[in-house]
Amino acid sequence: MRSRILTRVLAVGVVAALAAGCSGGEPPSTNNGDSGNDGLMGNVRLEDDAQPDGDPKPGGRLSIMIRLDAQELDPHKMSETSAFVINEQIYESLVQSYRGEIKPGIAESWEQSEDGQKVTFKLRDNAYFHSGRQVNAADVKYSIERIQNPETRAPRARSYEGITAVNAVDERTVEMTLATPNAAILTLLSTAASSIVDRTVVEAEGGLNGSVDGGSGPFKLASRVTGQAIKLDKHDRYWEPGVPYLDGLDFTFNPDDNARAAAVRSGTVDFLWRPAPEFIDALKRDEGLKWYGGSGSLSLHLRLNTSKAPYDDVKVRQAVFLALDRQEILNVANSGFGTPLNSGYLPPDRFGALTEPVYGEPDIEKAKSLLAEAGYPDGFEAKLMVIATSAFQVRSAEVEQQQLAKIGIKVTIESVEATIADSRTKSGDFDMYQSGFGLTYDPDERFTASFLSGGGLNYGNWSDQEYEGLIVQARSEMDSDKRAAIYQQAEKILAERGPVAMTFLNADYDVVQKDVMGYRGDATPTYRFYKNIWLDR
Repeated sequence: MRSRILTRVLAVGVVAALAAGCSGGEPPSTNNGDSGNDGLMGNVRLEDDAQPDGDPKPGGRLSIMIRLDAQELDPHKMSETSAFVINEQIYESLVQSYRGEIKPGIAESWEQSEDGQKVTFKLRDNAYFHSGRQVNAADVKYSIERIQNPETRAPRARSYEGITAVNAVDERTVEMTLATPNAAILTLLSTAASSIVDRTVVEAEGGLNGSVDGGSGPFKLASRVTGQAIKLDKHDRYWEPGVPYLDGLDFTFNPDDNARAAAVRSGTVDFLWRPAPEFIDALKRDEGLKWYGGSGSLSLHLRLNTSKAPYDDVKVRQAVFLALDRQEILNVANSGFGTPLNSGYLPPDRFGALTEPVYGEPDIEKAKSLLAEAGYPDGFEAKLMVIATSAFQVRSAEVEQQQLAKIGIKVTIESVEATIADSRTKSGDFDMYQSGFGLTYDPDERFTASFLSGGGLNYGNWSDQEYEGLIVQARSEMDSDKRAAIYQQAEKILAERGPVAMTFLNADYDVVQKDVMGYRGDATPTYRFYKNIWLDR
């Protein structure tokens, strides 16, 4: 039987994602005159309210422009949002999550034991890898164990530590054994990070990055020019009847915000993924275009390297937390589109979030006092690393620089390329890092990877035994209300003594040409709905 608890948790998160786009940080001007439907909630639109009559038209290629290419395209190793966008077209997981519901993927059905410690998946017999080989139980076992293997260096490996065994019962049956009941297990297995990969391809090629395709998703890798373009072609043996409608997806990358906005307005591209905030109002008013979004999925923060002084001192971190004006950062960096984060990582309407703020207006005097207590009465010098091609992140860093100067922290901004930022954060070679993490379906995946010891995204390796105990406890709590309360305790710890100063949740938008049909977004977020997009041409 499917877990009702999991479904409830997901549904809470979906509703919250919608609400998050409508609260706090009012944008300078919004276009609220749209008629309502299932995909529209205030200034949030997740799907078309009018589709042409008749069946979707098959054929054609959709051109999509994104700001930056992904550095890592191995689904088990990736961490960048752009990698998720691309890989959710190439790879398939055991199950899928869509708008709060767990749906079949490679597994057509599943059952959980009464004690919650075994999950048995029945694989469909019409799922094929792009290599032409049928997906089988051995591939599932190989994929999960590959994620768990320390040599893989999967950023989210700790989320899978509760899976003690994966048994291929027969070609079409997989049995997973859990150390304890796990409320997050199905949502975890629905993510692109849990993709089932073609073991023969991985072993033959030695990996999955670059031009190697080990997937079974609706589209297959046709070509890649790193940093410039990725072409995906339709997978003719995809298991779901009738989709994808498109013959292919053509991704291009351009860090220039002006150029990306101009490309969609001129019709050079069909789909502009997340335009820069300063262009959103103008694009929404363009009668030749359609827009979707308004909800948030990227939680921005200033990360402090707790593996080195003075950031290993909680009083120093608290001084930074108190000095920041999060609403000002949102207004300057993201044109006010989003929600200031005045407590933990989760926005206030998400499952497990704190509903009352921990921080309000900046308290400069208290922040100075804490620095003095920590032995820095005159402040100190610091370097703040930021990816140079991310304009809104650079603006965030500039505002943070000015705000921290008020308590004597003299910040020098280091603008670096994405590859350098990736290398330096992983090696702990930074003081402060202006960054962000995408929200996940279930809080466990994000909290485990980003804030637990050994988590692949825990840059600076912050450690707090009380916090870790709560996260592990929440994972096996099957009562939704009790689980939410545990996360709220963890969020309080993260806000008060964690390694990051939360700043704001952005508000995402996609802009497409008028003849792009079938957009059905999911604010949690997922990008697997691209297989349902079609062109009315």
